[in-house]
Amino acid sequence: MRSCALIALASFGVLGLTVPAAAQNSVSVAKQSSPQLLAPTQTQSATPAAQETPPSPPPAPPAASAPAEVPIEKYTTMRPPIPMSAAQEQAAPEPQGAFTSPERLMDWISNYRKHKNPSRVPAAVHAMQDYGLFADEEKAWFCTGFIAGVLGSNPRDGPALVPRMFPMPDKEQAVIIRAIVYSGRPDWRELLEKNSSRMPLRRPLIDDFLAGKRPVLMELPLDHGGSPGIYALWGYYVATGQYEPVVRIMQALRWSKKKEDSRFSFRKVFSGWGHDPSAVEKITTGGTAKWTLASYAERDRQLLNLYRAESARQPEEIAKPLNDVIEAAEIFESEKVRKDQFGAIEDAQKQQMTNEAGMTKGATAGSIAIATGCVAATALGQAYIALPCVLGGALYTGAVKLAH
Repeated sequence: MRSCALIALASFGVLGLTVPAAAQNSVSVAKQSSPQLLAPTQTQSATPAAQETPPSPPPAPPAASAPAEVPIEKYTTMRPPIPMSAAQEQAAPEPQGAFTSPERLMDWISNYRKHKNPSRVPAAVHAMQDYGLFADEEKAWFCTGFIAGVLGSNPRDGPALVPRMFPMPDKEQAVIIRAIVYSGRPDWRELLEKNSSRMPLRRPLIDDFLAGKRPVLMELPLDHGGSPGIYALWGYYVATGQYEPVVRIMQALRWSKKKEDSRFSFRKVFSGWGHDPSAVEKITTGGTAKWTLASYAERDRQLLNLYRAESARQPEEIAKPLNDVIEAAEIFESEKVRKDQFGAIEDAQKQQMTNEAGMTKGATAGSIAIATGCVAATALGQAYIALPCVLGGALYTGAVKLAH
């Protein structure tokens, strides 16, 4: 019995030693597993506070990523282009290909004053060259006047436009040279000299202008080969809307056929071909001036106010044909003016070819064909505001027929 008691006490002693150790081990395990036990506790304690505020919206689902097999570059090109603002479109340079036809180019020129954008002019200049406008005398002079008007009416930005007009073939560089001179800018000499290195083969022409051997736009003679000057003056007006070039054109009306003339007599205006070898050129210039003044005023009604004001100030030899222009433009009969002036040129041609002091028939035919291109233009359906003498491939067809 006593032995049994001792054995029981010993068993309890061993059990007492084992239980503290086990308790100590359970505490250590609890300490090791405490991070896993803290998370639910925080969630439970945070739940009441979360109920006091409105629940936040569920997070948006993550954006679908591009499939791994699709290259990033290909995926990027599939995105729609970002549209440009109006200001960015205005400032963005226009590619040369924007003028896809001569008609589009001329339409842009004729509407230039309504939507002025000088930054597009260099591209327009290249398009003029590409479409062969510089290879034709009449078209080249009109384009020259237009470019000159843009340069002259943009005193600050004009010089920066000139370098962008290059490269340009050597022959056609004369258009840029004249445009700088005819611009009327006070610094045209400096601007011409600054760009002369781009035109080394045109140095003689540049030096002539710098030396004053060639006239500026408003001093171009109208009696000797004056038609090109009229084209240049109209080009300047189209670009600027200034009246000075138009008043200059009026001076050629003294050589035009007047309304009261039943038949325009070559000898009635001039005292014989031998006394005035430039008579046919004068009649052609006068007819060109009268018809274009009427044609432009049909579409640009502001010109009529100028014509009426000038008719009271001009001498009779100019005022009378100018009144004819006003009357024709008011009732939209510029075509009648064209026919009258073309008939006058035809009469002058016949007089010249039969005159003993005149040129041969072949030479006369060539000069008339070239000189009457502008007046013949509308016969081919080219009565166009700002370019009645410019647009069209068969510009001289009507004039050439007159020579035979």
